[in-house]
Amino acid sequence: MKCRFPKKTPRSVRKILRELFLTIRPAVQDNLVGLYLYGSLVMDCYNPRSSDIDIIIVVKRRLLKAHRKKIIAYLKEVCSKKKRIELNIVCQDNIKNPSYPIMVDLHFEYWGGILENKLDKEILSNLYTTKERGFCVWGAPIENVFSEIPAQYHLRSVIEDIQHTRKYLHEKTKRIGYDVPVYWILGACRILVFIREEKILSKLEGGYWGITHLPKEYHSVINQALRSYTGKRQSHHNWEHQELESFAEYMIEAILRESKLRN
Repeated sequence: MKCRFPKKTPRSVRKILRELFLTIRPAVQDNLVGLYLYGSLVMDCYNPRSSDIDIIIVVKRRLLKAHRKKIIAYLKEVCSKKKRIELNIVCQDNIKNPSYPIMVDLHFEYWGGILENKLDKEILSNLYTTKERGFCVWGAPIENVFSEIPAQYHLRSVIEDIQHTRKYLHEKTKRIGYDVPVYWILGACRILVFIREEKILSKLEGGYWGITHLPKEYHSVINQALRSYTGKRQSHHNWEHQELESFAEYMIEAILRESKLRN
């Protein structure tokens, strides 16, 4: 069965996705609806050194525990800093009738985060992004599978995430599992542009938007995040504490004020 890929997908990533599909397909058999990509691979800004391979798998019925176990074991075996996979498996009915939060069969992140049969808020923003700017690797077309996720679900999801991760801004990358300042700075820009313009942007696009739309005093920290994200500079231990805090305070205030989602 032939897989399709976004035009600029690196050969190494195509190999990973083919192997993943060939591993999962026999486990779920006729239960599989499709395998879909969202994020940097689809938005032409994938960087092997810093980007995740973001995957959503849609199934007809909830997976058996044995099937989840097999998939988790495979992902643990293949994932590394050079193979950064984030995978979600969701039932088709839950996508057709979305709630907040939504039931997820499996959520796996390469650094060790795993959820099974749990209600999850974060995936709602991923589903929204897939509907707007996703790519079908194999299976039914996106427009036939993904229903309209209410914009407020997406917004609540990303705002809760940015509020939660703010406390890790000054933690070491090795302890957290990813470069929090880069994730946070570019993610905050993406949220604000969604609030103001209702556009789904990549982290890279969000950073460039921030340079042209946010006060000049924050351009330095945004540029540092962009250089790190694109591999032009290592950001580890180079962040200026007060500069980060000032940007975070400004963005949290603007996001909560303009979204009208204050606690």
